[in-house]
This record gives sequence, C-alpha cells and structure tokens, in this order.
Amino acid sequence: MDPNFGAYTEVSLSTLAEGDIIRAPIIIDLDDLVDPKSTTGTTRSIKHGRPVKRYCIVLKQNSTSVTVTYLATFDKSTELPTTLKEKYWYPINPATQEGSYVPLPALNQRAQWACLRKKQELDLSALPRVLKFSMTVAADSVTKIQGAMKA
Repeated sequence: MDPNFGAYTEVSLSTLAEGDIIRAPIIIDLDDLVDPKSTTGTTRSIKHGRPVKRYCIVLKQNSTSVTVTYLATFDKSTELPTTLKEKYWYPINPATQEGSYVPLPALNQRAQWACLRKKQELDLSALPRVLKFSMTVAADSVTKIQGAMKA
C-alpha cells in the first residue's frame, strides 16, 4: 500500500489507460529544479540527465509507448516555490491557484502539481513493467492537463 496513492500492482505498459497513475523513471528538466544548488542524489541525477522515479499521470496510450507527465510535491507546501514558473505547473488541490490554472480535484491530502513543460514517452520495449496505482485521474482533469502542455 502506497501512502500517497493506495494499492498498486506491477503491470505492463501496454495495459495502461488515460488517467492511470504510475511510478516510472523519467527525465526532469533542469529548469524544474527548485534548488539547483542542492547536492542530493536526486538533484545530481537530474543534473546528469539520468532518469528519476516519479509518480506520473498517463495522458495517452500509443502503439509502442505511453505518454505521461509527472507529479511534483514541494515538501508540505500548498504554494508553488517562487523559483519555478507557474506556466509550467498545473495545481492539484489543495495546491493554491497562483496563475491562470484553477486547481484540479484533489488526488489525496497532498498539494501536487502536474508538470506542463513537456510530455514524456515511456517506450514499451525499454520499460516493460511499472507500478500502477488503484487511484486514477478523472478524464476531465487529464484533458485540462493535455490542453495546457507546453511541448
């Protein structure tokens, strides 16, 4: 049982659907680092372009991949850190509205943001299995995130 998203199972990427929440290795853009001077292992991995595991929302199932964006939390803050640009983050309740995006319905008790900088492709042949959670994101929320994506 995951404390953030509940029960999970290991599944093939080919079985995923729009709105599924998964945990997968993704590349995080350097501009999405809250503190570029941090020396944590995660920050070092991001700076070297290595994938880090994150909770992701499946935006689309493709024939050989799934398109996702990742979720971020910033400690227990309900506000987006001032070092980040609000146009690249879609708030999810209880995160506060700081730009033009009205927060999406809560997934759990934690303030979260869906990254809008770019869609990421997870290739079925490179990543055959992921953890899929029982909780899903509503279709309307997925549509709003997709419409706001920057790339």
